[in-house]
Amino acid sequence: MNVKKFILSAVAAFVVIFILDILVHGRLLMSFYEQTAAVWRPKPEANQLMWLMTVTQLLFAFALTWFYTRGYEPEKSGLGQGIRFGFFVGVVLVASQGFIWYVVLPVPFILNLGWLASSFANALAAGAVIGLIYRK
Repeated sequence: MNVKKFILSAVAAFVVIFILDILVHGRLLMSFYEQTAAVWRPKPEANQLMWLMTVTQLLFAFALTWFYTRGYEPEKSGLGQGIRFGFFVGVVLVASQGFIWYVVLPVPFILNLGWLASSFANALAAGAVIGLIYRK
């Protein structure tokens, strides 16, 4: 394994996931979070725990990169492999999360769809970035 490419790929995947989550959750879905404020932690408490979400995203990015390196084929396109990898990770995330949170939490259906789309987009974009960096 190329350690330099591994670390660079994982950090880049983290940055992509972090930025997409800010855009999706901090902008696109914010009105839904505000409508369902009673379901969530109070803002000061949530802000204090934001570091945990960031660490989790970083661990996720490193795990994705490690999984990618297990099946990487050097003779094939890095971008193509990354998109394929991200697609299947996205399918696994959506299948595993599915509508579980919609069943558990009293949130609008559209919010759940936003979560699923966000998870899929994160996986696809992270896979593409990992593939681009971890190529020949």
